Amino acid sequence: MAIVAVASCTPGPESGRATAKLAECRLPGLERAALCGDHEVWEDRASRQGRRIAIHFAVIPARRRSAEPDPLVVLAGGPGQGAIALAPQVTGLFSRLNDSRDIVLIDQRGTGRSHPLDCDEDDGASLQSVFEDSLPEKMVRDCLASLDADPRHYATTTAAADLDEVLGVLGYARVNLWGGSYGTRMALELMRRYPGRVRTATLDGVAPMGMKLPLSFVADGEAAFDKLIGDCESEPACRKAYPALRTEVSGLRARLARQPARAAIADPVTGEPRAVRVTENVLLTGLFRPLYAPELASLLPLAITRAADGDFNPLLAQNLEFTEDVSENLSVGMHLSVVCSEDVPGIGPADLAAASRGFFGRALVDDFLRACRHWPRAELPADFYEPVRSTAPVLILSGGIDPATPPRHGEAVAATLPNARHAVAPQLSHGVSGHGCAPRLIEKFIRTADAGSVDASCLARIPRPLFVLPVGTRP
Repeated sequence: MAIVAVASCTPGPESGRATAKLAECRLPGLERAALCGDHEVWEDRASRQGRRIAIHFAVIPARRRSAEPDPLVVLAGGPGQGAIALAPQVTGLFSRLNDSRDIVLIDQRGTGRSHPLDCDEDDGASLQSVFEDSLPEKMVRDCLASLDADPRHYATTTAAADLDEVLGVLGYARVNLWGGSYGTRMALELMRRYPGRVRTATLDGVAPMGMKLPLSFVADGEAAFDKLIGDCESEPACRKAYPALRTEVSGLRARLARQPARAAIADPVTGEPRAVRVTENVLLTGLFRPLYAPELASLLPLAITRAADGDFNPLLAQNLEFTEDVSENLSVGMHLSVVCSEDVPGIGPADLAAASRGFFGRALVDDFLRACRHWPRAELPADFYEPVRSTAPVLILSGGIDPATPPRHGEAVAATLPNARHAVAPQLSHGVSGHGCAPRLIEKFIRTADAGSVDASCLARIPRPLFVLPVGTRP
């Protein structure tokens, strides 16, 4: 591969001095060549002693020779996703921006190819664990024992320092941040710690420091599920096809709490039928996960009715599809390093009592509480949970039916960002950027660096997908 100086793809008077060397590379799903490289940092940045780890990054150069000096930097979600694996999605999403700006993808420490904190699952129990959305304590202990890493050094603030350092060696003085889900937390931390680096920030599905994952899923998931049932009841065809959804869900849950059911589903690896024990928690997980994507959620009324009649395959199949998409690019150890250090410590007795009264209950919360008893915690800065204050232009996007990062989190963050615009897509869920007019809004915002000039009214016209009805019932 030819080695080229990064400055060749970041011209302009505002660029810093590039010191990184990049090699031409091919990323899966991309027709154009990218430029890739590594930069070594201290695992323990505070002591500057011990292990050094490589932070892997990729630059997708702007198509125009006279490119703007400020690139688009993609911050992945999870926590635990690697950014480089998102290249096919983001290049399609931000194709017009890529005409005049580089797109920079940096695998955050602990993810992708940046010293990933990956956990090997127990194959014998993994399929059942997938449907239960569980973190078996043995798996957590085994994972921790297998890591060639100190998980205390993989939380957000330390990773933000890596990203700022990498952007510096790449020669980018100022950048435009785009973060999705957990990536918004990273963007906020970069804005707090390195304000001079940030030209603009687009936050899609805000996950602020104080949201207490996974506790917040209980209330936010219940609101999204209740909205889904209400939307079905208000649509004549859906109401006619599924006239007793609330009763069916309630009865099915009570029945499974008394006596779990047995179902069979094809193993995603071998294709062989595998038995699944359908418990109350498996049902609740099966109802929660599809809420992330309106296209999957549109299948839920049908899946609920089938399950009430004893056929759990529609519910299990769509959950397996969702889980496979997520698990392909998720480092579980890094996920635990963030959640156990930043979220779980804030969960108190009053929170647990409230979760116990919620529709989705506290099973997932208890799972993380158990896992985090074993997982080492990072030492956080004293101001970590304080609201981020910044005068940088910020575009906040929220999905009105998001079960994980709904508008209430975006509203809270916007309150201390005077140059922020919070735009809500009422019928979208987790991730607004790829739908309807949203790419055009983001493009205009980054070009102008003026959130106030963005007319986001078009987001309200994006519809929820039609509910899937039994064959022959749609008029």
